[in-house]
Amino acid sequence: MNMKSKGSYPLKKRNKHDLPVFHSDEDFLKAFEKKLPDKNDEKKPAKWLENKNEIENEPEEDFKTLLEESFQKSRAKPLKKAPAVPLEKRLKRYPPPEAFLDLHGYNAIGAEVRARSFIHSCKLQGFFTIRIIVGKGRHSDEGAVLPDVVEDVAKEMKKQGIVIGFDWENKIKSKSGALIIYLKQFERFDG
Repeated sequence: MNMKSKGSYPLKKRNKHDLPVFHSDEDFLKAFEKKLPDKNDEKKPAKWLENKNEIENEPEEDFKTLLEESFQKSRAKPLKKAPAVPLEKRLKRYPPPEAFLDLHGYNAIGAEVRARSFIHSCKLQGFFTIRIIVGKGRHSDEGAVLPDVVEDVAKEMKKQGIVIGFDWENKIKSKSGALIIYLKQFERFDG
């Protein structure tokens, strides 16, 4: 399918979309060069000079007006805020416990003070997940006291915004001997 070249392109073949078909031995530069007019041909100015004159003759628009229009367009469409990620999904992204505290042998008051101090220091150190071992209360005459004390501390610190959540290690308080606490490290993302 040899067709005559159109315009100033010295190509012999074109595809069905009228685009040039190249072969590996053809000179690509020559195919896309524009032919400049001869110096003797002063009757007609070059095409690029005609476009330059057209651009110079266009009326200038006020920059301030254009800027205001662009601001109005941007105000018209408010950005949608991404939906909040549910707490359970965020907690699944947290790492396994990075630090632990064993409260075996402490009384209720000592365990409360030690747990508060441990949670605060872990937050300052940048930990995300911690484990506080409270035991099941098998060696106590009164039953398990520490699980309730530490759970109350975790609830209070959740209200203060230090903790975003907590869970018993075996999902059931009576069967667990440890509390997993998730600390709030990113104020922007944690609800």
